[in-house]
Amino acid sequence: MKSRRKSRLLSRVALPFAGAGAALAVAASGAQAAPALPMTNPDPMPSSFDFSDCPALLPGYQAAGSTCVTVVVTSGTFQVGNFNQSITSPIRMTFGSQFNVTTRKITPVFGAMHADKMLVQPGLFGDPVVTAVYAQPEFAGVFDQPTSTDFKIKLGLKIKLINPVLGNNCYIASNSDPITLNLSTGTTSPPPPNTPITGQAAEIVLSQPPLAVRSAQHVDNAFGVGGANGCAFGAGVTDWFVNQVAGTPSAAGKNTMIFNEYIASKPYTALGS
Repeated sequence: MKSRRKSRLLSRVALPFAGAGAALAVAASGAQAAPALPMTNPDPMPSSFDFSDCPALLPGYQAAGSTCVTVVVTSGTFQVGNFNQSITSPIRMTFGSQFNVTTRKITPVFGAMHADKMLVQPGLFGDPVVTAVYAQPEFAGVFDQPTSTDFKIKLGLKIKLINPVLGNNCYIASNSDPITLNLSTGTTSPPPPNTPITGQAAEIVLSQPPLAVRSAQHVDNAFGVGGANGCAFGAGVTDWFVNQVAGTPSAAGKNTMIFNEYIASKPYTALGS
């Protein structure tokens, strides 16, 4: 009986990712032509997925039943205050869904996030050549993956603003006051003036165990955004200027994130293969 319960639990752990990322092996071997682009993503699937940032297993957790997931956001938008940015280069995130056989506990563990800087829309900060400003999203210490049929992910971000005048530590939001996204492939329920938007459910695009790849669209437009901090070497006057230009702080219901993405998964037991 105990063995059957364990088997059912392991099935529930694996189910959200079953058949989801195995496609990578097919793509890498060239054994099968890539299928037509899915309805959920307008972008080509990446040629490879990197699992090197998979987090180490927590003490007491085991490889069997644990899954590593790497997400590549290929396009989308982040509208934060007066920023209305297109995602022009990939955002890559890796996390683990780790299984403890003793407690039967499944724990999400964040691995790493990588994103290139993206040019802020020309003219927002003035002359687009002399005062060009770049935005670079960074992980801000908040991560969770609630059990959900629509692949909800809770993620904390901060946005680094890059420009020589702004110094090297100018951010919108922070680790202590992050932009907390509750990303969903379902329908949002934002406060006004935003209205509900709906993502796209994860869809298998390639499958060959032990790897799987899905396409999806995660959305959130019910989050608030804190103010600027650390700009121009911590000068408060410059923080005030950035807030005036960026429209931050920005209350919930006035901001939107849309991520078009590919989600690749691999069991921890296969990470060395």
